[in-house]
Amino acid sequence: MKKLIQTLFALVMVAMTLSSCEDVPAPFDTSFHENPSDTVTTVDPVGEGTLASPYNVAKSLAIIKAGTFTSDNVYIKGVITKIDNIDTSFGNAVYYLGDTGTDKSTLEVYRGKYFNGDKFTTGKEIAVGDTVVVYGTLTLFNSTPEVAAGSQIVTINGKSSGSNPGGSNVEPAGEGTQASPYNVAKAQSIIAAGTYTDNDVYVVGTIVGTPQIDTGTYGNATYYISDDGTEAGKLMVYRGYSFNGDKFTAADQLKAGDKVVILGKIVNYQNNTPEVTMGSKIISLNGKTEGGSTPPVTPPASGITVDGTTVTAVNKDVTAGTTTLTIDLNTLGWANATDPTVVTLSDGSTITFEQNTNPTNSPKFYDATKGVRLYANNSIKFACKSTIAKIIFTCDAYNGTNYVGNDTQTISFDGANATYVNTYATSSGGVQLRVQTITITYAQ
Repeated sequence: MKKLIQTLFALVMVAMTLSSCEDVPAPFDTSFHENPSDTVTTVDPVGEGTLASPYNVAKSLAIIKAGTFTSDNVYIKGVITKIDNIDTSFGNAVYYLGDTGTDKSTLEVYRGKYFNGDKFTTGKEIAVGDTVVVYGTLTLFNSTPEVAAGSQIVTINGKSSGSNPGGSNVEPAGEGTQASPYNVAKAQSIIAAGTYTDNDVYVVGTIVGTPQIDTGTYGNATYYISDDGTEAGKLMVYRGYSFNGDKFTAADQLKAGDKVVILGKIVNYQNNTPEVTMGSKIISLNGKTEGGSTPPVTPPASGITVDGTTVTAVNKDVTAGTTTLTIDLNTLGWANATDPTVVTLSDGSTITFEQNTNPTNSPKFYDATKGVRLYANNSIKFACKSTIAKIIFTCDAYNGTNYVGNDTQTISFDGANATYVNTYATSSGGVQLRVQTITITYAQ
């Protein structure tokens, strides 16, 4: 009897135990996956790699996966998901970026630096959860997608140091040529990346503060330039000269607010002072050369001429008539930073913007540009109702740069069809064509 009672009691306890477990949720489903309520957010690849439109992590990983990488520095935005270490001896950090902060696929920032390429000194400058914009190159090291060593932070949670490469709100631009000088942002970016050479380059900027002009023995001047005339991102011009390398003879030859184009070498003096080094010379001052004329601009080839911010492409095989069609790209209702759709004109003709052979950047509409930006090797195709005699683009200008395309841009005509290409030797860089209006003239 005693054994029977013990057996019954044991059965009751087992039943109670099983019953009490029924209400406890299993941490995994029956297929041993994580709890199905934990979903993974998919983020679309976006961005152009510019300060105004940085790559997100998804776009960066897609570029690396495609094997295209980046030889030039680009801007990448992400949320810090993990920090391996912050080395205050060498002043660099190894950390990881995602788009949401909970990403399974992340991008490693390998031995990156702090603002302006400065060293990390406290180990508390960044934290998991911070949203950062990083400036560096994308690569694949062994099997690890990463921002290569030497990158620098541009913003943390939307805040800059006040002296980011090129300033806090200016996009690097220009080729360093007389027709397309570097703006200060581009010069600062090249200096920060350590990719400057011993060649003279053209730089455009506005003088900040009062220049120190020696009118005696040396006849040189030390002054600062920036893209907007403010302190942000200013670049020192150290002991530069006047037109043709001549000495300055009066203290009022330069003043704050003057816009200058200078020719000289950009360096990082003793690794702590970005500057245009000693011996530079002024090419133009407030738009004028020494003789009071405007600096010459070499017209592009292939039937295209440039006058200020106007690009004209002429079909030399026909005579222009009087029928024209004009479209203002800022009136089409496109959202900012989006791919432009096909434009249909009043007579049924179409204009199509295409990525063409550029592996990473497609044409984009920007509110700030009030039109469409075409990057290196992007194209525009015209399919019109009559033979095309001429196409005129009016373009944007910003901080002294006319965004009128590369000197090597091309146009080809085939009756009622035409193809424009912002041709460039490589897949990135060059001068964008920031087209605002397009006017088509038909042949007689």
